[in-house]
Amino acid sequence: MQLKRLGPYEIDRPLGKGGMGSVFAATDTTTGQRVAIKALTPHLAMAEGFRERFEAEIESLKILRHEGIVRLFGYGEQDSVLFYSMELVDGISLEDELKAGRRFNWREVSSIAIQLSLALKHAHDHGIVHRDIKPANILLYNEDRVKLADFGIARLFGATQLTTAGGVLGTADYMSPEQADGRPVTARCDQYSLGGVLYALLTGRPPFRARNLPQMLQLQRFASPEPVRRYAPDTPEQLERVIMQLLAKNPADRFPNTQVLARHMQAMVMALSRPAPDDFALADEHPPDIPRDVVDQHLLATEATQSESPAHGAEVSPSSDAGAKPAPAPAVASHDAATLAADVVVTNRPFGTTPAPRVLPEEATQTRAPERPAHFTTIAEEEARQRLEQQRSWITIAAQLVLLVAVLAGMGALALYFSRPPTADELYQTITSQVESEDDASLAEVSREIEEFLRRYPQDPRAAEFERYNERIALDRLERRLQREARGVGGANASLLPMELRYLHSKKMIEISPERAASMLQSLIDLYEPDVSGNNDPDNASESTTAVDQDHQRATRTAAVVQLARRQLVQLRSELAKQRAAQLDELRDRMDVAKRLVASDAQRAAAMYRAIVDLYQDEAWARDIVTDARRRLAKIAQDP
Repeated sequence: MQLKRLGPYEIDRPLGKGGMGSVFAATDTTTGQRVAIKALTPHLAMAEGFRERFEAEIESLKILRHEGIVRLFGYGEQDSVLFYSMELVDGISLEDELKAGRRFNWREVSSIAIQLSLALKHAHDHGIVHRDIKPANILLYNEDRVKLADFGIARLFGATQLTTAGGVLGTADYMSPEQADGRPVTARCDQYSLGGVLYALLTGRPPFRARNLPQMLQLQRFASPEPVRRYAPDTPEQLERVIMQLLAKNPADRFPNTQVLARHMQAMVMALSRPAPDDFALADEHPPDIPRDVVDQHLLATEATQSESPAHGAEVSPSSDAGAKPAPAPAVASHDAATLAADVVVTNRPFGTTPAPRVLPEEATQTRAPERPAHFTTIAEEEARQRLEQQRSWITIAAQLVLLVAVLAGMGALALYFSRPPTADELYQTITSQVESEDDASLAEVSREIEEFLRRYPQDPRAAEFERYNERIALDRLERRLQREARGVGGANASLLPMELRYLHSKKMIEISPERAASMLQSLIDLYEPDVSGNNDPDNASESTTAVDQDHQRATRTAAVVQLARRQLVQLRSELAKQRAAQLDELRDRMDVAKRLVASDAQRAAAMYRAIVDLYQDEAWARDIVTDARRRLAKIAQDP
């Protein structure tokens, strides 16, 4: 793109090129301000979706005003070129630093995490999800400051999705499981990507590595990254736990928001930076937030003051010249008068001690004090002034009381209004307005309101809908509880039932072999579903109440896990169906290529047919294609 001028900006040099355009350094010819220009070429502006994404990026930057986010200066269009000007950051991206071989220590990573968390909180508060947090979009300047850039695929909460159905946008190495799965994007997606960035800064590599995009998306959705401390042993355990929480597959298991994350990180850094007890006794210790040079200047000034003080305890004001003698002090009538009139200057005085009054030189008694202006006030004037001040004071108090009464009355009215039970329509509106999409994280946030609706209005026609929500919430809680209990000694907990352990084993198998996991889940359902029907054995009627209660609890837990397995199986089969459909399309395409090669290169076509048979002969879903490949391979062998 050869550009010399856009709007009031004169183009200086190119800075980089991305998927949505090019970035140039430029100068505002009217003010001389140095800026960065991002321009979208005309052919991209005509392509489907690019113009909308570029304009959405401008709309995002319009409402963001934060020191951790590049600032927008202006935008426009010239000669069919869409462009906007933004802050020119004199720095380098974290991606370039990583490529240069730099490895960040845990203090640097903590500082970067805190800055980015606050910047993301500002964006999320304005309804914007970045969706593409990665090292290339984070600019490092002034050695330890960072700015977040490139809101090219950011999305406003509730805005129309710019991608096609089933499509995803973002960088796969740092993409959240929700994005990889095509689910609705929330602010917690940025938390996952931020966790991936922190992982990369410490270890020098993303959380996962894959040979292709589908494999990477599969890893983001189901796999667990290796521990940070395996690659960066100096990383504190507390920081590793924070990063693994950010990389949680379930958005509900991440932090409530990035401000909570920033506060958690600040507390962690302070705890890890706290000095040992003996360090407090060091003589040259100074507060960490005061620069060393400021402390040194203060100590030098103190030493100079003490060395030049008069012999009898008199002190020199800081404004005095270093080599000058003390000026003669005004004369006083007695020692008490001297004490009251002395201008005491305290320098480097220990906390809690009372300063000694300055002792005036003898020659000071020979100098007259300067005359003060004459004034006269009668007792009546004094009393009138006091009455006026008292009256004003009472008026102020009365006004404050009136205001306080009004505020209390208003608060009482509000308390009375809000203490009344919410109506069914109010609860329904509250729940549905927060649950824009029926994802697990959104449902968990309104679980209390759902329970209140079901408790107060069980006969409402809408209660059936919320009953389904409540069942999903209960299943999600059970899933998390099983995961927590399974993280005991040896990877299993004695309190778990055998069928609960088999369910967790099936979940882990998803990462290794989804088909095998689906078979295990179906077998688990077939094995334990008869217990869910609630059949009672009449021969056990004489058993103790304790045994009956234990059987009931076991049956309840069994029924819940069967529901979990059935839900997981439905999701897994849906995902497998999508994967198989994609692979079938690919195989059909390969078959078409082999068919075309038969006439010109029969050996190459035969090799392709053999490859299809070797790779997919054990896959039931590919049986028809494998059979066709064998038939065509045999035909090639028969032809001369």
